[in-house]
Amino acid sequence: MNTIVECHRRLSALLGPEAEPVDVLIRAEEHRRYWRPDRVKVVLLAESHVYTTIGELARTIVLPSSAPSDLPRGFVRLVYCLGYGENRLLNRPILAPPNSGTPQFWKIFYSCVNPLTGHSDFAGIQASSAVAARIESKIEVLKRLRERGVWLLDTSLAALYLPGKPKPAAAAVERCLQVSWDCHVGDIVSSSGPSEIVCIGKGVARALGDRFSATQARVTVLPQPNARLSSAEHGESLRTYFRVVERANALA
Repeated sequence: MNTIVECHRRLSALLGPEAEPVDVLIRAEEHRRYWRPDRVKVVLLAESHVYTTIGELARTIVLPSSAPSDLPRGFVRLVYCLGYGENRLLNRPILAPPNSGTPQFWKIFYSCVNPLTGHSDFAGIQASSAVAARIESKIEVLKRLRERGVWLLDTSLAALYLPGKPKPAAAAVERCLQVSWDCHVGDIVSSSGPSEIVCIGKGVARALGDRFSATQARVTVLPQPNARLSSAEHGESLRTYFRVVERANALA
């Protein structure tokens, strides 16, 4: 955790009073490490998790008995956290800012391990499904990701999304991505030895530039899931995730 603490210090200098406490970064890392595959084949590189307050950090997740007993129970606004976007799983709901989650990232997760035929494929993980069944489906997707060697990492350890507020200036975002990579994330990716890296968003790829060369991985750049694209373009992007995962697993 020493590199996380040092990274937090550097990022706080960039973000100023808007920076989260280091405890948030440590909590997010706990969730990411839990779902780390034994053998990492594909790294998905997102920009960052979503800003989490100390009050939100105090929430705990109440999972069904069918869930793995060692799953992290602490809340953080990170897609790996099953309480993010699921107020019914929290000991106390989060109402403001809304605990809306990131359903678009669940579509990415699902698409990594399932060939898509249409939008209805996502029915089991969408908010319209029954809570208990949805949580079971999400856990199964996470297990499949781990089995297939797929691991999501945030390029910036500090949150760059503050609900209800604008993102930091583009130059500050870029520096946060670079500082986090140089201080912590780059070593994690290199030591994991993936054959494939997927940059979720052109901004991640642009900020890191030739830093990827040290990983020796094949790099694919895909648009942010909330990018203004046609439904056909979004569908093709999601299908690309599956092709990348298949390609990586064919090397095993």
